[in-house]
Amino acid sequence: MNGTWAMVFFDLVIVVGLVSTAKAVTDRIENDAARWGWFIALSAVLIFALVAVPLRVMLLRQRHLMVSAANQARRAAATDALTGLPNRRTTDEIVQALLADGVPFAVAICDLDHFKHLNDGFGHDAGDKALRVFAHTLRSVVRHGDVVSRHGGEEFIVILPRAQKCHGADVLERARLELAVVLSDRPCPAYTFSAGVADTSETSEWRHLLELADQRLLHAKRLGRDRVLASIA
Repeated sequence: MNGTWAMVFFDLVIVVGLVSTAKAVTDRIENDAARWGWFIALSAVLIFALVAVPLRVMLLRQRHLMVSAANQARRAAATDALTGLPNRRTTDEIVQALLADGVPFAVAICDLDHFKHLNDGFGHDAGDKALRVFAHTLRSVVRHGDVVSRHGGEEFIVILPRAQKCHGADVLERARLELAVVLSDRPCPAYTFSAGVADTSETSEWRHLLELADQRLLHAKRLGRDRVLASIA
C-alpha cells in the first residue's frame, strides 16, 4: 500500500509539473480565449505523452511479466524438473481425459535396471544424466501425440493413444535398442531398462492398467532385466 501511495504521489507531482509548464508557456499569449485553448491542448499533449503512454507501457509490461510468471509456475507444477517430462499428476490428467473421451491406449511402465548401483557406484550426477538420456531416448522413438512422463525415481510411463500393447511393446523394444546405441557414443556408464506393457482392451481402469503393466515389469526383472514384456507366459 505504501508503494502504491508513493507512486500516486509521484504521478501527481509530474502532472502538476506538466500543467505548470503548459501554463508558463501559454501565459505569453495575450488573447484570453487563445491562451486557455492552447493551455488545455498543451496540458493534454504533455500529460498524454509523458504520463499516460509511459504508464500504459509499464502496465502492459507488468501484465506480461505476471502472465509469464503464471505460465512458468504452471509448467513447473506440470513437469519434472530434471527431465522436463510431464510429471505423475499431469499423466493422470491426460489419462482421465483419454478415458472420458473413450480413446483406447497402451501404457508402458519402464524402470532403469540396477539404478541404485549406478547412483552408488558413479554418483548422483551420473544417475541424473542417465535419467535425462533415457528420457530423451524415449521421446525419440514415440509418435507425436504419445506421452512420455516420469512417474517417480527411475520409473517412467509411456502412453500411446489408439495403440495396442503389441505396438507398445515394439516401441519400447526400439527404445531398448536405441538406448544401447546412444550409450555407446557417450562417455557415461552403460545401463539398461525393463518395461511392462498393457492396454485398455484388458481393463479400462487406470489403476488396474498400471497394476498389469507393473506385474509384467516385475516379471521382466525376474527373467534377467533388459527386456520388454506385454504378457506373462
